Amino acid sequence: MRRLTDNAVRAKHILEREGAPLPPDCEQMLARDLERVLAGYFDLAAPVRVQIAREGSYVVTVRAEAARPRPFGVVK
Repeated sequence: MRRLTDNAVRAKHILEREGAPLPPDCEQMLARDLERVLAGYFDLAAPVRVQIAREGSYVVTVRAEAARPRPFGVVK
């Protein structure tokens, strides 16, 4: 039974990769880059998550949780 479950999980991962517009490594690189940029403006409370879907065009969803904005000087 375990072998069947392992094969099902592997098949699911393959299908997810095939349907994904970017390889997982690229998505992780994008998430790290966005996290670096957002961390300059916010104290992040959780890692940035990126989801990319292809619906004719690409739909990119970024989820970032912040505890608070970073303090900045007075804007003139």
